[in-house]
Parts: sequence; C-alpha cells; structure tokens
Amino acid sequence: MKDKSLSYYKVVILGFAVYFFSYAMRLDYSASLVAIVNDLNVSNTVASAAITGSLITYGIGQILFGFIGDRLSPIKIISFAMLGTILVNVLVSVFSNIFVIAFLWCLNGVFQAMIWPPLCRFVAEHTRSEEYSSAITLVGLSASTGTIFVYLLVPVILNITIWRNVFRCMAILGVIIMLVWMLLTRGLKKVNAATEQAEAKSDLSLLKIIVISGLCPIFLIIISQGFLRDGIQTWLPSMINSEFNLSESSSVLSASVLPILSMISVLISNFIYLRIKNELKTAAIMFTSAAVTTLPLALGAPMPVFLSIFLAALISGAMHGVNHMLIALAPKRFYKYGMMSTFSGILNAFTYVGASLSTYGFAAVSDNFGWGAVRILWCVVGVLGSALCFYKIKGWTKFIKE
Repeated sequence: MKDKSLSYYKVVILGFAVYFFSYAMRLDYSASLVAIVNDLNVSNTVASAAITGSLITYGIGQILFGFIGDRLSPIKIISFAMLGTILVNVLVSVFSNIFVIAFLWCLNGVFQAMIWPPLCRFVAEHTRSEEYSSAITLVGLSASTGTIFVYLLVPVILNITIWRNVFRCMAILGVIIMLVWMLLTRGLKKVNAATEQAEAKSDLSLLKIIVISGLCPIFLIIISQGFLRDGIQTWLPSMINSEFNLSESSSVLSASVLPILSMISVLISNFIYLRIKNELKTAAIMFTSAAVTTLPLALGAPMPVFLSIFLAALISGAMHGVNHMLIALAPKRFYKYGMMSTFSGILNAFTYVGASLSTYGFAAVSDNFGWGAVRILWCVVGVLGSALCFYKIKGWTKFIKE
C-alpha cells in the first residue's frame, strides 16, 4: 500500500477523537461514583481507591510510555491502548467486588497512560511547527468535550437503568472511535523525528536537560494544578449531593458546567500565550485567578448552590488553562532533542500525582472534617501554585530564549 499523509484538519480531528475517547473512558467511573457508593454500600474513601489507584498507575505509566513514545510508532501504541481501555470498561460492568473493580481501574490507568505522550508526538510530526499550538489546543478541547459528554450522559443512564450500563455504553462508543482511528491511520507515512533535530545538542542526557530547563519547581506547579483540577472534578457532585441534598443524577448533572468553563479557559490561555509566548507567564495569570476565586469559598460565605458550582467551575477551568500551558505546549520545547513524548509523559505524570493526592485526600478530609475544610484546602493550594509560577518565570524565560 502506498504511504499517505494527513491534512492539518484530519490530524486535528483524529487527535480530538482519540483524546475524547481517553477522557470519556476515564471519567465514567468518577461520574458514576455517587451511584456506585450507594449501590455497593461502601464509603467515599473505599470507592475512591479505584480512582486514586488508576491515577497512580496513569502517572507512572506516563513516564514509561512517554519514553517509549519517542521510540515506537505512536499509532500502534495508541491503538493498543484503546483496545485495552475498552476491555477494562466491559469487565468493570460485570463485577460487584469494589476491590476487583479498583484493580481493573488501576489497569485502565496503565492503558490510558499510553495515549497522551504518543498523541503529542503524532500531532507534532504531522503538522508544521507554527501549526502545533493551534492544533494541540483544538485537540486539548476534546478533554472538556468528553467531560461534558460524560456528565450529561451518565445522569440520563442512571435515571433509566443501573450504573453498570454506563461502562457498557462507553465501551460501545470506544469501539467506534478505535475503528475510525485505525482506518484513517492505516498506511500513514512514517515521520522520522530525527530528521528535524540535526542541530540538536545530542550529547545532553535526560537528567541534564531537566536541570538546564529548571523543571523541578514546575513539577510542583503541575502537582498543584492536578490537585485542584481533578479533585474538584471528582468530588464536586458528592459535595453538592451532601450539602444541598440534590439527587444523585442532579448532583452529577450540576458538574457539567465544569468542562464548559474549562474549554473557555483553555482558549483564553492559548490567546494569552500567542501574545506573550511564555508558558510560565500564562500559567501564573491563570493560577492567580484561581487563587482569588477560592477566597469566598474558603471563608464560608453563604451562597446558593448555583454560585458554589460556578466558583468551583472557575477554579477547575483555570487549572485546565495551566495544564494546557505546561502539559500540551511546554513539551514542544523539547522536540529538538527528540524527547517530546518523553517530556510530555514526565510533565503529565506530575498532574496525576496531584490528582491522586486530591482524590483520596478530599475524601479523607470531607469524611473527617467536612466539606468546609476541603474548600480551605483549595485556597491554600491555589496560593501556593500561584507563588511557584511567579518564582519560576525568570528561569523558564531564560531557558526558552537560549
């Protein structure tokens, strides 16, 4: 078969579909969490162990498959990951033992980790350098689109039938997307990243590049944004259900506003980035806005349910903007070293360090001290992340200029 190439729009559409698949097949458990807790009669802490475990395996897997993604075909890696994710979702719908479900969801984290780093490389290799920012931004919007889809679909399914059918429906959707991906990438012309790095400093090791770029404080920033972003996304329905006595389906549906503001935030962050061309400066702006938004919630100001949801959505949305800067755009700075997938995996792994801490931590704090203490924690993390961004701007600016 003669090798073929993809247009910019086909690359974006394929990337969008794959990342939509990733989020939909990863968030269906979180969206069903309230129903799972009630049906299996387990505590929030026990039920959240599956999410915490999957985030840990996802984070570790990001590093491993980021490294592999620079050496093997990203198309084959992604195809295998999609197949594994589909099988896990089918199996979760069968079992009732929460510990078996937790094990399966940890396995899902491994398969999910195979998607993002190779996908970043796939987009970079099949678009021109000046197109990458817009392409990866559009691909990144699929995360919010997938989240909206999940948080709108799951309440409908829960109102009609049992939570197990959520995972069965997602598996069917996953099969459709996987077949489209495999069909359109079949016979795709191979791209050798090495041809675009002739001037790279090939003598630099991974550790030396981390030191030169000063990534350690950035790792802490990423942990902070992952802590807020995924913690709010996972536990907001439970908080609303507990404090305002909404039904399970209404609580899940109320969280659908989160990805809407997340999409807007990603677009705003990219708009700012295109003008200042600095990922850390843009991240500082987004993190500071989140820190300010946490104040009325942390102070316990009385407010109606819609305002609580809106403020939480603003915080989560701002974190998506930070995530877009540091996970989607910053790795492109390492493309010339032939390590784009590697650094994409490393940086994204720290997001899920924060996410795993928040998923279990929010459950533990809420169970022992109430949701008011959780909101104070949001404020502390927001201020910390903002301060770290401003601290790191000078060093990152020097690195990208040199």
